[in-house]
Amino acid sequence: MNIWLSVTMLSAFIISALAAYLGVRALKNIRATRKLNEQRDESVKIPMAILQQRSLWNILSMFIGIIVMAWIFDGHSVSEFFQNDTLRISLTAVLTATLLINLFLMLPTSKRGKWAKYFDERDELVLQRAGNFQIVGILILSVIWTVGLTEYYWEIGSIPIDIPYLMFWSNFLMLFLSRSVGIVYGYFWIDRYGN
Repeated sequence: MNIWLSVTMLSAFIISALAAYLGVRALKNIRATRKLNEQRDESVKIPMAILQQRSLWNILSMFIGIIVMAWIFDGHSVSEFFQNDTLRISLTAVLTATLLINLFLMLPTSKRGKWAKYFDERDELVLQRAGNFQIVGILILSVIWTVGLTEYYWEIGSIPIDIPYLMFWSNFLMLFLSRSVGIVYGYFWIDRYGN
């Protein structure tokens, strides 16, 4: 496996691990807040929002998807992507399945239809801020791709045609992952500091 692909996969793994860490930390803080509220007043209980639960599941499914994709790509070079049908089909299948699972889990982020009755002011505030995490996630991913590709393919003067295809799919993965991280962090922030 070439070094640039390893760096990219490692970066994706680190970002998803950081997201999982933030999710677990947010859960611990929410549980601590619940216990504190139960001690203060038995009538005040803050249940975990549907959006928050689904975002945590989304981070977990993304983490599993990235691990499976890294495992599939292990031992292959980027230039094999369009030459090796088994590699391309299996990687595309895992990628598509990960995106579909994440799309299903993120359906409650739509304020229309049957999900509208589950929304309150806290959910709307969190969703407004979650978009900022998507922008930052895409910018970080763009920097990683740009610097890595420039450094790795400087002598050759051009990148393989397979790379933009992988960049395209990685942007979708980053959009879902960063939105979920933004939602989990938003609830953590609101529960800890208020608005």
